[in-house]
Amino acid sequence: MKAKRLFFFLLTINFSLMFLHSQESSEAKDEKTKTERIITIPAKKSPKPADKEKAQKAALKDEGKNSFENKIETIKYGIESEILNLIKDLILNDDPRFSNELYDLFYSTKSVAVREKLFEYFTKFSDPCIEDYAVEVLQDPYDTKNSTVEMIFRYVSEVKTKEAIPCVLNLLETEDETYFSGALTTIGEIGGDSEADILVAFLDRDDLTLSQRQNLMKVLGRLNASSTWDKLSEICQDEEENSFVRMYAAEAIGQMKNPDSVPILVKLFESPDPNFRMYVVKGLSNYDTKEAKDVIIQGIKDGHWKVRQESIIAAEKMNITEAVPYIIYRAKNDPENVIKDKSYEILSKLNNSEARNFLISQITDDKSTDAAKSKACEALLKNANAGQSEIRTLAVKIAVDDKRKPLRYSIGKLIAKYPSNQFDDVCLAYLNSLDAQTCALGLDMFASGRYSKAETKVSEIAENKKAGANNKKARKILKLDD
Repeated sequence: MKAKRLFFFLLTINFSLMFLHSQESSEAKDEKTKTERIITIPAKKSPKPADKEKAQKAALKDEGKNSFENKIETIKYGIESEILNLIKDLILNDDPRFSNELYDLFYSTKSVAVREKLFEYFTKFSDPCIEDYAVEVLQDPYDTKNSTVEMIFRYVSEVKTKEAIPCVLNLLETEDETYFSGALTTIGEIGGDSEADILVAFLDRDDLTLSQRQNLMKVLGRLNASSTWDKLSEICQDEEENSFVRMYAAEAIGQMKNPDSVPILVKLFESPDPNFRMYVVKGLSNYDTKEAKDVIIQGIKDGHWKVRQESIIAAEKMNITEAVPYIIYRAKNDPENVIKDKSYEILSKLNNSEARNFLISQITDDKSTDAAKSKACEALLKNANAGQSEIRTLAVKIAVDDKRKPLRYSIGKLIAKYPSNQFDDVCLAYLNSLDAQTCALGLDMFASGRYSKAETKVSEIAENKKAGANNKKARKILKLDD
């Protein structure tokens, strides 16, 4: 009897072990299937031809007759520090002339620092010539410095290396936070609908950190795959979900331009979280409907400045002219200067008669502050073809008013930046000023606008050695020392 019991006991254990083994094998198989993706190393290729316009501009910055040859010699024979400084300068000067030499250096150097700098260089010029190396590293990056892997993530994102996608997806399944973050960002740049479908499944995992879930949601929004709408709309309405995850989901369903998003977002605008409301506004800004516009106008009156700012931006994006009176009120009365500044800017972009008249009134009304006048001048000069005669009148007036130097300098810089044939009198008035800084701004105006009325005065300053720095500036403008 005991023997029989023992037999059945052993038989039970045997079956249990077989079942567990089967489960483990199945799980291992599933895991293998999950991570085993076909990886293709791109064919080795030469650097793309240098952009002619960029090359010509870079050549003008060469110092000395042998500058070009010296740089090639540095690439071939220089020590690490010399090469790093050179590559840094080439990136800074947007100089693509040495791509072939740097490509050869990339595959010959043993310096990790140089190779990383070269990744930065080829990223700068969106050159896919080292894709093969990049994908090969991403296939098995674990013996490579993290800083190099991060460089490679940025590189394949910039050059849109589709062959890197299988490697990057595999890295999402590692426990290394650096790889996960970099891989996720990269998928957001080069992935598509199929990758979005893979990523959305990650939302059901319970081993992701809050930061990872937030980044995951941001990337899903960037991918903008309609197949993920159901899941994301569910998440943004889940009050037990993290607020930041929900707000990124709200923005994402807004970007998908699914009409069913509008009633969801309108309801979500009732959230007590101002960050959430701000992202709801971002989402609604993609829908040209009365419901969406009504919420955005309400947002201009919101108690939190971030919501007001985002709503004002949305009003311009959607060309909601009905919002102009609300924005004018904000320009005059908002407690936050950042909202006042944004209001002036957006009013000039909306550019309807009510908006233009308000901005011009700030220039002409003696009761408006100099700060308001400066903001109005900037908005009109930058974004609208209006108010130039009023700006000219004000600028000529303050050119001789030493009590208003800050406004004088502000408007002078603006006119130098945004020249117009209406500003010749302003340029001359500034040049005639005894204040050196005002005169200098007049020279800046002339340099950008070449006003005929001011040519004689500029020549006088160029001949007057007592004019100090302005003498040198005038001579440089007229190219008298070449």
